[in-house]
Amino acid sequence: MHAGSTLFLDVCTQRDFWPGGAWPIVGDEEAQCMAELFTLAATLGVRQGGVVCMHAAASVSPVGAVHCLDGTAGAARASGCDPARPTLQIDSETALATLGTLDREHAYYVASGCAGAPDATPSWRRIFDHLTVGVRDAVVFGAGIEYGLDHTVDALLRRRIRTHVVLDAAASADAAAAQRIVADWKRRTVDGVTTIIMRRLLTRL
Repeated sequence: MHAGSTLFLDVCTQRDFWPGGAWPIVGDEEAQCMAELFTLAATLGVRQGGVVCMHAAASVSPVGAVHCLDGTAGAARASGCDPARPTLQIDSETALATLGTLDREHAYYVASGCAGAPDATPSWRRIFDHLTVGVRDAVVFGAGIEYGLDHTVDALLRRRIRTHVVLDAAASADAAAAQRIVADWKRRTVDGVTTIIMRRLLTRL
């Protein structure tokens, strides 16, 4: 792996999934590993982006407890989970239209969250394609193995990008379901790694 051709995709690294949140599926060890990955990306200049979860206050969350309501503190980024570059979040076609030309100065996020694929709409697909162009290795971590992470892995595999999931930085709501998904990922050539291994892979050169 080389930092210049690697993309870190964090999924739903938001307060409501952390201890004390509306749907606290991330444990302390997982949270620490995620924070370490953000530090690693900043240190090595790895490209960053990903997925956030955002639900309208008037709607019902499609999975789990009501969480990440738009405009609430629970939808904000968890401690230690801020990308090195400024973030831009795309939640609608209108939001994308106001951006103009996409660049490499921002970390782009699509608001597909737990509800769907990060390339399910034309605007999200444009962002996801922009994030992944020229990428050889994608590193995925965050909250919701059965939801946002699984959708993100699927989108990467459709693009034939070598995909690594950092398992000690990936949380699930249902351990049994998560085990089945991880087993399926391995059958589809997804690489399951740890935070320590990822650090070694990216810094050995």
